[in-house]
Amino acid sequence: MTYNLRVLVLLATCLVICAIAATAPRAQDGSHSIWDGVYTAPQAKRGAAGYADHCAQCHGDSLSGNGADIPALAGKSFLYNWDGLGLDALFDRIHTTMPQSDPGSLSVSEVADITAYLLSVNEAPSGSTELPADMQSLKNIQFVAKKPDH
Repeated sequence: MTYNLRVLVLLATCLVICAIAATAPRAQDGSHSIWDGVYTAPQAKRGAAGYADHCAQCHGDSLSGNGADIPALAGKSFLYNWDGLGLDALFDRIHTTMPQSDPGSLSVSEVADITAYLLSVNEAPSGSTELPADMQSLKNIQFVAKKPDH
């Protein structure tokens, strides 16, 4: 085999491997979605109490917001607002800007619990492991608006 042909075969092989890697399921890199049971029911229950204490005064008991400058935290508009992002984006928004009266005052564990509650209200299933409170782990959890059919 000539040198040029070997290089061409090697390049073609690399392209095939890259294409396979790019289309491989995300689970291999540790990524998963909110539909994979990424929080526990007890954590969401703690989050409900945290929501009542820190969030309900603005977002309402039904998480419906006010239809203007305070967004709903439940329903299709909420789900599609965060669709395609890592869960770290929602966590960071809550942690750095909420509650409006005292931004940044919630601990990371309180934010994780409240985030778990928001997931539960939006019908993402609970699982056996608590939602982590670190940004790197949350980056690997994709916020996917539409529940998978599987």
